Amino acid sequence: MEKNLFKHQVWKSAWDNDPNTSLRIMQRLGQGNYQTEEFKKWAISYDKNSFSHEGRHRSNRILTWIEDQIVSFKDLSVLDIGAASGVFSIPFAEKGANVTAIEPSPELTMMLEKNSMNYSVHVNIIQKPFEEISTDKHNQSYDLVFASMCPAMKDWEMVEKALSFAKKFCYISMMAGPKENDLMDELLPIIDIEPREIGSSDMAYLLQLLYVNGYSYQTIIEKQMKTIKIDIDSAVDNLTEWFIEYGIPVEEKLLKKSEEYLRETYEDEISLKMGGRFGKVLVHLDD
Repeated sequence: MEKNLFKHQVWKSAWDNDPNTSLRIMQRLGQGNYQTEEFKKWAISYDKNSFSHEGRHRSNRILTWIEDQIVSFKDLSVLDIGAASGVFSIPFAEKGANVTAIEPSPELTMMLEKNSMNYSVHVNIIQKPFEEISTDKHNQSYDLVFASMCPAMKDWEMVEKALSFAKKFCYISMMAGPKENDLMDELLPIIDIEPREIGSSDMAYLLQLLYVNGYSYQTIIEKQMKTIKIDIDSAVDNLTEWFIEYGIPVEEKLLKKSEEYLRETYEDEISLKMGGRFGKVLVHLDD
């Protein structure tokens, strides 16, 4: 096994065959395809959160981490892969970057166009899946390639494609472990389910493959948690989604037992702590 730790093919195959990558969990939730109704509902909520005070603060924090390494975004050519409604494209443009955004979803593309107008910035938009973008046409075309929590970064092949588009830097962020939910942790012994092990991490595959392929990079993994108030009915409505995220069989008896426990234990609102570990890496291609 020690020799295998440094073999490219071992880690590439492990990532390809992992049933619990972020994309495969999204697919089980019905959010893995931008044409589904579940994705469209998610897009509306995501846009609202992206431009809230908290969302703008998060974007600025991430851009500051990158800016500390590259000095300035002014006149930098940036490719934002999976740009959504502009949560990062717009701040990049505000800082003087020349931004090209790739976003396949028609709904998110319309939101991006609207948000660009609202913030008085220009973003060049390519409405097409990243998988369909020509490698030859965009080879080493951008100073910085940026992919934040992007479903297109689903395997090493797509990461290599993103890297090939960059001249100087490539930023990628991913989940660095499973999502955490303290209410689900409370329910596990009630429904006789063993506590989870880490099990899967897209970020672990990414970092190991960057390492064994000789790339230079800076990375950080952070745990981010937030506490929200949720009523009993909303908690019950979310059980199926939470079961899928935790890898628990969506069985009627387990859902019913969980609902009974929640209604017996809590009278009104539940204080719910949720989040997880997130990783980001900036690959330095001109070192």
